Amino acid sequence: MLFLCGGAIAGVAVAKNYDKIKSKAGPVLAAAGAAVGDAYTAAARRVGERVEAMQDAMAESGQGAPAGGAGEAAPHFSTANGTTG
Repeated sequence: MLFLCGGAIAGVAVAKNYDKIKSKAGPVLAAAGAAVGDAYTAAARRVGERVEAMQDAMAESGQGAPAGGAGEAAPHFSTANGTTG
């Protein structure tokens, strides 16, 4: 109950002085927002690079020789496990 009352009192104090707080904290929040945006951009770029590298690796592994040898095709799943389809 004490936390609820304290939160209500803090909310009233902030609402009463909102214009003063906004004018003083505006530049600080803008700089912090720019820093967060830059960090997000860098993280998105790294994730994109990793996804592209993984796709390249998957494409290269798909272009390799078939598992059965140079002249034989790899068996289909239904024939490999003994079922017919």
